[in-house]
Amino acid sequence: MSNQAYVGTAKRTFQQAALHLLETDYGLLGSRRVLELLVSDLVRLVDQFYPPPERLSSGWMVFTGTQASGGKAHPGQSAGAHELVTLAWPVLLPEDIQALVSLPAGSDGPQARQAWLQQRLVRLVEYGWQQAEGPVLLTLADLSAMLGLSTVQVSQLLAEARRATGKPLLTKGYYFDQGRRPTHKAEIIALYEAGLDEADIVRRGGHAPSSTGTYIRGYERVKLLLMQGTPVHRIAPLLGMQPGVVQEYAALVFQYHPQLLPDEVSPSQT
Repeated sequence: MSNQAYVGTAKRTFQQAALHLLETDYGLLGSRRVLELLVSDLVRLVDQFYPPPERLSSGWMVFTGTQASGGKAHPGQSAGAHELVTLAWPVLLPEDIQALVSLPAGSDGPQARQAWLQQRLVRLVEYGWQQAEGPVLLTLADLSAMLGLSTVQVSQLLAEARRATGKPLLTKGYYFDQGRRPTHKAEIIALYEAGLDEADIVRRGGHAPSSTGTYIRGYERVKLLLMQGTPVHRIAPLLGMQPGVVQEYAALVFQYHPQLLPDEVSPSQT
């Protein structure tokens, strides 16, 4: 994934939130420049009357996420167009440090460290989702920056955590259909990989029962051939599917099962 993945994180600021409020809730549709000047004055007042706190618990990070509200995103929509929420997030707590000290050495070390990172990742996602004022979402890029991991590593850990816990563990991309603009197919497979059965997926997502079953069976057929080492370009004639459909299924398989990704293909190509 390119560095452009972090553009949305950089734009999620107080200024952007104030502009969004003025334009939407107050209907101020005048000059964008005038609104920006107004927000600049507002920021100066906030700094004057509400100076930054001098104390924050060790290991907590002040970071801005996105409120899980409103409709789905559409192409060209600004990354800061949704309501923004700034929270203190439990990134590295004392118990995490204690667990880090106790991680085994040798051959078991890397696996134990992955489990340690996964536990922290799940805590962050669930912490945002459980906010009393409504769920607050983070992107893969947000989580990458907070944990010091690549976006690919975060995606892999989330996929493993969804399988292990049976929870959706929604990021902003899944909730608002951003990133690669997931289709109904991607939404259904996300819930399927989170451990939901077909009936729950139909009830939860409002999808047609027939299409839900079709997508899941198509996904499983492509995954089975990939597990057997079949190259992606050979799957379409074997299954009687369109090549583009196979590519979509293969991309989803690689997202949730990165160990099946061929060595010569990078994650960004899926």
